Amino acid sequence: MKQIFLKFPEYYLVILTILAGYSPPFFINPICIGVVVLLILQIIFKNRIVGLVVGSLFLLANLYFIGALISEFNEFAEFTTNAKQLIFVGLSIWTLNMVIAITMIYKYVTPGIQSNSRVVYNPQKS
Repeated sequence: MKQIFLKFPEYYLVILTILAGYSPPFFINPICIGVVVLLILQIIFKNRIVGLVVGSLFLLANLYFIGALISEFNEFAEFTTNAKQLIFVGLSIWTLNMVIAITMIYKYVTPGIQSNSRVVYNPQKS
């Protein structure tokens, strides 16, 4: 289960990027194609630095997203059905994205911590 959970962020970001870059009828933004290629290469090669950079950028983008969500929510004069839908759906998506970003950062930080966390006991005789 942990293996599936740790592989999920890259696949989620590939799907999210394809959906964000798609414009009907049959056009995908070239920048999004480049990002998808980068993410697929990340899935294959698992480069630690690229994983940390992508995870950190995604986390920063989500912080911007929550600011935009709160700004849009403040434009409502009353707490109507549209305001409820905006805040609940937006917070749900934001929470999922934050979990994905933190999982991706955790995934690429922990190998460095685990390999450098060796404790050596060296008793000295008096």
